[in-house]
Amino acid sequence: MKNQLFTYFILFCCVFAWGSNFIFGAILVNVFAPSVIAFIRLIFIVLFLWSITFRDVRNYRLSKKGFLILVIAGLIGITLNQWSFYASLQYSEPVKAALILALSPIMTAILSVVFFKERKKKVFWFGSLAALLGVWLVITNGSFVTIHFGKGELLITLTMLSFSIFLIFVQQLSKSMPPGVITFYSNIFGLIGLLPFVQWKYMEQALTVPLSYWLLLIVTAIIMHGLCTYLWNNSIQKVGASNASLLMNLEPFIAMIVGLIVLGTPIDLFQLLGGIVIVCGVTISLRTKKLSSKN
Repeated sequence: MKNQLFTYFILFCCVFAWGSNFIFGAILVNVFAPSVIAFIRLIFIVLFLWSITFRDVRNYRLSKKGFLILVIAGLIGITLNQWSFYASLQYSEPVKAALILALSPIMTAILSVVFFKERKKKVFWFGSLAALLGVWLVITNGSFVTIHFGKGELLITLTMLSFSIFLIFVQQLSKSMPPGVITFYSNIFGLIGLLPFVQWKYMEQALTVPLSYWLLLIVTAIIMHGLCTYLWNNSIQKVGASNASLLMNLEPFIAMIVGLIVLGTPIDLFQLLGGIVIVCGVTISLRTKKLSSKN
């Protein structure tokens, strides 16, 4: 029992870090270009991942098919995901971005239905519609006539979709490939794929940014995308992917609280209501998925 509680504590720490990343990302985009942030982050992420996965990577021989799939997964799930995430924070509020990204579990399940012909119960679709209603409540600010779906919301939707697609790739690759190999190579290919899109003209400007921002960029990269991903992948084996994914529903509320403390951003009523509806919808859908898998 104590071991399981400790595992959930580790998972909660990961979710807290990921929820906080929306706020820290909003700070970083004020001093770095989004593509520069993604580039620098990926360099330190790859270095960290190599330090903990090099044995698996050296002992595993990639097939041509595995190589190709990892390249595609890296370009979609890392290159596109990292760039669109930070680009979205230039135009969208961190909390609103977190709420839209909270649809990732449902979108992943829907993609599983499309590509793997998984059958879902009616309750799953009810939960999905409820979650979409919550997002609609957020982007319309309570007015079902006026839609506030701008560039930031479009970019974070792209982040959500790219992450969901990446999870589908990981789901298939993990059947024949160690998680450390998948994580390391996908980040390597993601870094390579990002190179043509880095705004190099802003790199010289980045060198003049105060050291405190550089430390924030490097530390959040290693902790949130490196260490937390590693701890998460190891912990879900102990409590189950469905139970672990339910904790991810806390991310928008963590973003609200950290945003209030760090940035002084007030918690909007419709964002709070939308967040509750999204969490309820995702929880219903994931619980249905869990019951279906047991059956």
